[in-house]
Amino acid sequence: MKRHYRPLVAVVALLLAPLTACSVGDAGPAPAGSPAAGVPGTPSRPAAAVHVYFYSPQGLEPVSRPYRGPDPAGAALRQLAQGPDPAERARGLISYAPARPPVVMARGEGSVQVFAPLGYWESRAAMRQLVCTAAGAVSAADGTSLRSVKVTVHRATSAGSVTGACTP
Repeated sequence: MKRHYRPLVAVVALLLAPLTACSVGDAGPAPAGSPAAGVPGTPSRPAAAVHVYFYSPQGLEPVSRPYRGPDPAGAALRQLAQGPDPAERARGLISYAPARPPVVMARGEGSVQVFAPLGYWESRAAMRQLVCTAAGAVSAADGTSLRSVKVTVHRATSAGSVTGACTP
């Protein structure tokens, strides 16, 4: 009978061995340094893409466009003025925005101010495209939620402005 216990004792010993020598103390977690911040002296990279808003049969929707540079809002608004590319038009996307792009005046965290040419003021759809495109660029750049970005649009030729948020 003693022979039957030897394999069982060997198996139990093998199963319990990893639990005996882990050498981790009971002191709890040790304090760590500051979080990783990347390579010192290198600036953070801007978003690799911006969203430009065009209309589809379902309503206003974002389209990703590649981007590199210091002015995401300006780049997005210039791309808005160019309209949908051939592949986007084939998907049924259209734009009500005029071919003259708005100009970014100032950008702060969670806000942007732009001068808009007349064509934007004459079309509610174009104004929604402008507001959502500008808000999307600010949101991507500083992490503010899209609906929280405050967009102020000024008339380029006369006094007057409107402030709004993107609600696609």
